[in-house]
Amino acid sequence: MSGANETSARVERITAAAVEHARRREPSGPRALLLLIRQYEAGRDGVGDVLGDALALALDRHLEDRTTLARTRWVATFAAATRISADSRLADAARAGIDALSSAWPDVTVVDEAAASIDACLAAAQIVGRPALIPSAIDALERLISAAYQPGDGVSHATSAGTRVRGGLADHVRVASALLTGFTLSGRLPYSMLAEELVQASRDALPAAADAALLCETAHVLWRLARLHDDAEYRAAAVIAAGADYPADARRLLARAADQLRAGSDDESLYALTAIELEG
Repeated sequence: MSGANETSARVERITAAAVEHARRREPSGPRALLLLIRQYEAGRDGVGDVLGDALALALDRHLEDRTTLARTRWVATFAAATRISADSRLADAARAGIDALSSAWPDVTVVDEAAASIDACLAAAQIVGRPALIPSAIDALERLISAAYQPGDGVSHATSAGTRVRGGLADHVRVASALLTGFTLSGRLPYSMLAEELVQASRDALPAAADAALLCETAHVLWRLARLHDDAEYRAAAVIAAGADYPADARRLLARAADQLRAGSDDESLYALTAIELEG
């Protein structure tokens, strides 16, 4: 079986398992629900039969997940759900998540968590009727960069006072993702160019990376950069990494992630979502 066929087969198995999990009315994680939403939008049979009940169950239990990263995932999922459902509780849940995340920005000192929080709010704000939040999220991103970024040494792991500790792969990838989202919304070219610089600065951490979810996140950021590189107008305006082959890099990382997946984990759904994006 070729690599592409193997990936497609794996995505199908993961989707089927997510559908069966929802059919049994067992709580689904945010990434599993997001996968079901994407597959429903793609017209996959059987997803619509379980998705409504799965989302309703999630509305009842998502507040149990109080960490910053968990909240970012729920915001993304509920925002996406508003595309397919008129249930006002979904938009309300996304807006409540945005409010909880944005109110904590002054207190979040771990760089990857702060970046993920800003990224999620930027991506969801317009979808759920909070466009006024975008300027303040852009300001929060600017403050994060000012506190964490050092030219030639990437971003730090924390913004708190004290000795600077260079950030790891998660810090660089999540800041890069937030910058790319910021570029999409603002058109500010320095954001996307800094995102690429941070990706390049984190390449030395990739050989040792073994976390499936982080490998998928990195692959997705590389794919977003690849799409920018495909745009002739962008190439003419931006300074880009010479010789970069981001699609190939992204697929290699996705293949590595497949080897690290735990059966039944929410990471499997993130793998499937990333694979759909890369192969779509």
